[in-house]
Amino acid sequence: MALKSNGGPGWQAAIERLQQKVRSGAHAAAGFQDGETYPDGTPVAQVAAWDEFGTKTAPPRSFMRKTITDHKAEWPKLLAAALKATNYDVDKALGMVGEKMAAQIREEIASIDGPANAPLTNLLKDRFPMGGYSIDDLRKAANDIRKGVTAPAGKPLVWSGQMLRSVTSQVKEGATDD
Repeated sequence: MALKSNGGPGWQAAIERLQQKVRSGAHAAAGFQDGETYPDGTPVAQVAAWDEFGTKTAPPRSFMRKTITDHKAEWPKLLAAALKATNYDVDKALGMVGEKMAAQIREEIASIDGPANAPLTNLLKDRFPMGGYSIDDLRKAANDIRKGVTAPAGKPLVWSGQMLRSVTSQVKEGATDD
């Protein structure tokens, strides 16, 4: 659909750039980018997926899907406002929306309070507040749990802060990967 305006040639050029970006599928992506790892080399995105969907031994703690469910209706309005605020600079506007999405993901991670951590997780968090424990440390903690050793309940999804710090956004060209 063509847009008409009396806004002059600069405005018309901006609208044409906007239309081209929309047709090409440019979008904001928020979450965990490739290359972000924990000190032991484990990809942050992998740990986030384990947390999001659960594993054989850990229940799901859905922070990504909850963020999408809770906020997706806001994003088109936010994009419209960002386009106006940036004089219709699509890349800047998508960047603003992506940053807001990333902030919402971080807020959701910080607000999760259940399901509770397993006793072993709490003991490891208590002993190794920044992560970085060895397999021997894990075995010792598991043995201590069997002996009745306990630790204060820790906050789910929050340990060293690496996952929280790793949530970013970027503007991508083309259709989404999903």
